[in-house]
Amino acid sequence: MAVASRATVTTRQTKKSLLIVEEKGGGDMHKSKICIRCGEEKPLDEFYAHKRMADGHLNVCKSCVKLRMGRYRKENIERIREYDVKRGKTERRKKLRKFCTSRRNHEVENYQRCHNAIMRALKSGKIVRPEYCEVCGKKCRTEAHHKNYDESLRVVWMCRTCHANYHTGKSEQAELTRKIVDSIFEKMIS
Repeated sequence: MAVASRATVTTRQTKKSLLIVEEKGGGDMHKSKICIRCGEEKPLDEFYAHKRMADGHLNVCKSCVKLRMGRYRKENIERIREYDVKRGKTERRKKLRKFCTSRRNHEVENYQRCHNAIMRALKSGKIVRPEYCEVCGKKCRTEAHHKNYDESLRVVWMCRTCHANYHTGKSEQAELTRKIVDSIFEKMIS
């Protein structure tokens, strides 16, 4: 059973009426809202939160906002790039960049040395970047994964997805990726 209620929102320019549809089913109440751009009824989690709105959410759904922002970015790309360059030069951003770099270097002392060694070896032809991920077999631009930064050229070549799974994944697939990578490193040693 769906119950519709109207909330009247007063803005500076106009007085708008907003339709909030509440569905009662199985004891739960699911709230949805109608987007003022596309006119579709969508659940509230499809709208960005906004504390100044009557129901706490924007009147435009996330997909319409993303479309609008994409168009705006294409139309104003030079202006946006100029702004990004200026923002990157602010004192706050410089401090943040310095902090993040020093933190990463502190956590992994030899990271940069290993990265540079791989890049030099690739450039000189000492090693060749494979076209396929050693974990899942997908054809892509592979990334070098070091198990131990003391051995700069001993790497497993992975696709971006497998590499991210190895480091941050908590799923069964991530565990499987770690086991596969560990077995590849064990084969390299023996």
